[in-house]
Parts: sequence; structure tokens; C-alpha cells
Amino acid sequence: MTTIAQKIAQTPMAPYLALMRGMTREEKEVVVAFLVDTMNEPKPIREVSSEFKKLRGMVSITEEEMSRDERLAHIMKR
Repeated sequence: MTTIAQKIAQTPMAPYLALMRGMTREEKEVVVAFLVDTMNEPKPIREVSSEFKKLRGMVSITEEEMSRDERLAHIMKR
């Protein structure tokens, strides 16, 4: 079993592994398209607490760190 297959086996998709192995390439492409589409949904915006806003001025975070973590960049730029 490949590393990816082992990772899938540890997710809620595990019961569907045998079903997916029996699917045609076209059927798998439909499933992949659906999964990609669900990943393009906008992430919910979380409100930043006033306590965090106060702490934000006491933290030193580089642009490089923010470029690696889009959530951190979003919060720090609010």
C-alpha cells in the first residue's frame, strides 16, 4: 500500500477504499472533480478577539512567516 493509500485509510474515506478501487477512471475523475470543487469553497471568516488584537502589537512576525501561513497573515493584517 502506498503512503497516500495509508493516509486515506486513516480518514473517514476508509470504508470506501474497496469501492474506489473498483471504479473506472472516468468515475474517479468525477469524484476528484467534486473534491477539488469542495476545496474551492471560501473558508469561513473568524472574528478576532479584542484580547488578541492587543497582543498583536507585541508579536514580531516576519513577512516570510506570514507568507507560509495565510491564516496568520490574514489575522495580522486585520
